Amino acid sequence: MAMMLQRRACASFARTASARVPVVPARLVRPAPQHSARVVVRAESKDFDAYLAEWADKFEKTENKPVVIGWVAAAVSAFFIAEWLIHLPALDVVLGFPVQLVGLLTLPYLAVRWYVDGNDASKDIEAAAGSIIKKLPGLEKK
Repeated sequence: MAMMLQRRACASFARTASARVPVVPARLVRPAPQHSARVVVRAESKDFDAYLAEWADKFEKTENKPVVIGWVAAAVSAFFIAEWLIHLPALDVVLGFPVQLVGLLTLPYLAVRWYVDGNDASKDIEAAAGSIIKKLPGLEKK
């Protein structure tokens, strides 16, 4: 009889004033796994605050601040519009998969270039941004 009552107690729900909470027998509860090794990752390059300070300094040195603000706003808007357009239900298969595939195929090239060959990623990004800046109207240096 006691065994039957114990099984009913384990299978039933404990009623509280706010909600029904399931009762789990102690023999079914497993302790959380303990991890003995911890990994600490440390960045080797500049931190984000240094990049922000560098960008703020470059912005303060520019002559055409309204043009720079306009191009940055246009670039951010174009990014979000392109992201929205790519993931529309009708265009997701047509545009989404090829864009993801190009990104996936570019990843090994960048990994070899930056980690194996030892090239600096920030210099590559600055060179690409510099070539774009030369082509945009209103941003050329006088």
